[in-house]
Amino acid sequence: MNLIDYFDAGANSHPHAPCFADCGSSAPVATYAQIQAKTCQMARGLRALGLEPGFHGAVLSGNSAAAFTAILGVLRAQGVWLPVSSRNSLESNIEFLQDMDCDTLFYMPRYADLVPAIRAAIPRIRHCIALDDTSIAALTEGQSAQMFTTPSRPEAVTAILGTGGTTGRSKGVMLSNRNLSSWFASHMSVMDVQDGMTMLAAAPITHTAGILAFPFLARGGRVVLMDGIDSQNLLRTIAQERVSALFLPPTVIYNLLAEPNVREFDYSALRYLIYGAAPMSPDKLAEAIEVFGPVMMQIYGQTEVPASISILRVQDHLVDVKPASRQRLQSAGRPCTFTRVAIMDDDGRLLHEPGATGEIVAQGDIVMPGYYKNPEATAQTQRDGWHCTGDVGYFDADGFLYIVDRKKDMIITGGFNVYSSVVEAAVMAHPAVKDCAVIGVPDAKWGEAVKAVIELRPGQSVTPEALIQFVKDKLGSVQAPKSVDIVEQLPRSPVGKVLKKEVRKTYWQNQERMV
Repeated sequence: MNLIDYFDAGANSHPHAPCFADCGSSAPVATYAQIQAKTCQMARGLRALGLEPGFHGAVLSGNSAAAFTAILGVLRAQGVWLPVSSRNSLESNIEFLQDMDCDTLFYMPRYADLVPAIRAAIPRIRHCIALDDTSIAALTEGQSAQMFTTPSRPEAVTAILGTGGTTGRSKGVMLSNRNLSSWFASHMSVMDVQDGMTMLAAAPITHTAGILAFPFLARGGRVVLMDGIDSQNLLRTIAQERVSALFLPPTVIYNLLAEPNVREFDYSALRYLIYGAAPMSPDKLAEAIEVFGPVMMQIYGQTEVPASISILRVQDHLVDVKPASRQRLQSAGRPCTFTRVAIMDDDGRLLHEPGATGEIVAQGDIVMPGYYKNPEATAQTQRDGWHCTGDVGYFDADGFLYIVDRKKDMIITGGFNVYSSVVEAAVMAHPAVKDCAVIGVPDAKWGEAVKAVIELRPGQSVTPEALIQFVKDKLGSVQAPKSVDIVEQLPRSPVGKVLKKEVRKTYWQNQERMV
């Protein structure tokens, strides 16, 4: 199936159901039939502009019904969708659009002042179309609303997603219709997505939240789009809109749990609070289960293997309706139904014994065909037919996968290997800590010393000495931080992931180690 086919499945079975709703807007919500007709007109309008199948169409926007409709229009015209986050800098977005050979740019009117700089930097962009009534009317004028059919193209690239640039200039991850169909099949095998559910897209639709909407669209679900996350507004929306499912990074969940009135809202309609993009503290996870109910579901993947390496299902979080053991809550779940997952040592050998630690590798239809116009970088991720994730982990005897660190985040201190994620879990167990990043910093005695950089919960306090002792009691002296810095806010990506590279820069300037 093509990506657009999932939307059409919902439109054909639920033509009169409400489709996209902008959070807080009083505007009428368009039905599936209306959105389907609009995207057919848009596809014909794009053809009339001379855009042939395979053109690269970007959408620069926050979360909005207009933006999602434009995405569907690009897909229906057999274009390749380039998600562009409005939270990125102008420079990084220009780099991405340039590297990905963007032909056409849709943009929200509030970003109109950025368009001249983008056009000047990227002459190949032929069309810039504002997502306002006048511009869309001009695009669709005289175009038929009859069904615009597209041939099945399972191997065709349908989206190119940026890696985020956390390791340098962002690479373009090509995802085919087959890749995304494998993603949906894996998720639908563990989720009971029913007709008419409400999915809240609070995290940016340029990332997981946008793709995750398609299984709900296939069942005629309503997608509520929230542009920007305010904790109180998010909690209120979950209750008032009777939200069935949403995706959030752990940092946002921590913010919700820190709200004094978090237990006062009605979460009875919620079935899936899906989290991913970073590890979640098992103590905070247990608290989330107590607050939101038995609805937590973890997805582990990366842009190259999107959200489909492993899943910790709702029921895996629980034992007799209560949170499972702390050990189980640290797991990333079991491999997805349609993904092969293994542990590989540095010599390329697969490790089959429970507890054996090595690099997590994956195979299957979910794995990207490669980075756009970057065969060298693609080759670096592949070994003997496996995709190498760069994550270090192991399986337990029950087949649950555990991620202990990114290979590049491992700290070597005094000759010992310390995994930052293990220390972070211990730091996050302290009730005063809202979020943290554990890194290695230069040290004359230890080579690298373990440092925790933390954010505190509102109204809470802890001394560095007390926190160090707290972790030492849990992990021992080798893994405990040698120092703690308290900051107002950790640097984060547009999806809320803590950027350890940025955290390290402060401590590694003029040092030999690369960050």
